[in-house]
Amino acid sequence: MTINYPLLEKLGLLAQSATPENLGDVLENIIAARSEINDPETSLIAETLLTEFRGAAAGADEGWKLFANPVLLDRALTDSEIIQLVSVERSLHELCFRCESLNETARKGWGGSSAVRFHMNSIFHYISSMFLVDKSKPSHAGLPMGGTVIRALEPLGLAYLLRRIDACLQRPLEDKTFGDTVLLLRHSHLVHGDFSVEKIEYLIEQTQMRGKEQQIKFTEQIWDLFYEFLFLDLKLKSIFTALPLDFTQIALRYLKAQQK
Repeated sequence: MTINYPLLEKLGLLAQSATPENLGDVLENIIAARSEINDPETSLIAETLLTEFRGAAAGADEGWKLFANPVLLDRALTDSEIIQLVSVERSLHELCFRCESLNETARKGWGGSSAVRFHMNSIFHYISSMFLVDKSKPSHAGLPMGGTVIRALEPLGLAYLLRRIDACLQRPLEDKTFGDTVLLLRHSHLVHGDFSVEKIEYLIEQTQMRGKEQQIKFTEQIWDLFYEFLFLDLKLKSIFTALPLDFTQIALRYLKAQQK
């Protein structure tokens, strides 16, 4: 299959156009351009080409505008809500760091190494806990998706920010969704597994991960989700810029109130 050089050039030009003022908008355009990739060779080159850009996105600071139209809240937040929102962003940033670490480790080593498996299993845990688990429990009654993040964002009127991530998790992966596959790997191996050959074969059969094509699809969807994590992280940071906030004073007020 021929490498798509015009698309790679487009991605490169987009990445070079990023500034603290438009980084989020550029990322949205890059995500759209990446969706046009239809071969693994172009994908591999693209992700290498975008390494520096992803680093800039991950390093975006509060105070950067990021979007022409940043996220605005329809009401003032309490100190506790602000701390909660900051905690969500920090956890999301940890997940982005883990995804990038997986990429760097895989490039330096091999797919079955302990380092690669550690990063991948960590990602399974984060994705599951933040976006998938407990959907059938009372804590998620009326919520559109599972995980801890929706519980924090929905009361603030920000649940819509998770639609793109939910759409990624709902993509088909053979006879399951991508999200269900992640949950299966997390639940049946990392949480409720017993390391037996029977359990391993069960997981391989259920996820069809022995096939090379399935492995490629799964990897591609992890990459797509990684970019959506970065995008959500920037969206949340744009809230902090639009307010703006003095986090030190907020933390001090909260601590003082707890001492009463």
